[in-house]
Amino acid sequence: MTALSFGKLEEAYIFVYENVKELLEESRLLYENKKYARSYALAQFAHEELAKLPIIYQEASRAFFKEPHDWKDFHKRLRSHESKNKMNFIFYRYMLDIAKKEHSDFTIEKMEDTLQHINELKNNSIYADIKNNKFTKPSLEIEKNLAGTHLELVEEMFKTFSLSNFHIKGGIKKSLDIDKAKLQKESFRKLGLIK
Repeated sequence: MTALSFGKLEEAYIFVYENVKELLEESRLLYENKKYARSYALAQFAHEELAKLPIIYQEASRAFFKEPHDWKDFHKRLRSHESKNKMNFIFYRYMLDIAKKEHSDFTIEKMEDTLQHINELKNNSIYADIKNNKFTKPSLEIEKNLAGTHLELVEEMFKTFSLSNFHIKGGIKKSLDIDKAKLQKESFRKLGLIK
């Protein structure tokens, strides 16, 4: 597997962040033009892209602190839809804990069912298929409310990631060049956001 320098990892973070921004802009355009299924699909792609950011940040921090890397695992996690959706699930669980709120779909006991449902919705937003012995298509499966709710959720998550300024050249290094960087990294590890 290809090893990446700190500079390449920083560039990867910026490119992924910019891709998320573009996917959300395009999803919003589709939504405003009543193309709800494809709007949902692009919002979900943006959602999965967002999950790459902590993975890249983790490797950048390892490079910065000259820690060992598992490049095979890194590349696998970047490409695994399941891994990225689990990361997003953990992020939402963490945000619910901070807000002292609950959501029936985001309990640890329901994680596997929720992740399966998320994958089914993504597939429903892209592919025509047979459901209940009838052929159906994405525009019949994904309604305005579902597309809008999902798009808004991912847009809010994007805003949260934007607060870090890691997407600005030098932002990751600045965050690591302080005493509390190792403590922050350890807290991310305990939350399951990074390995």
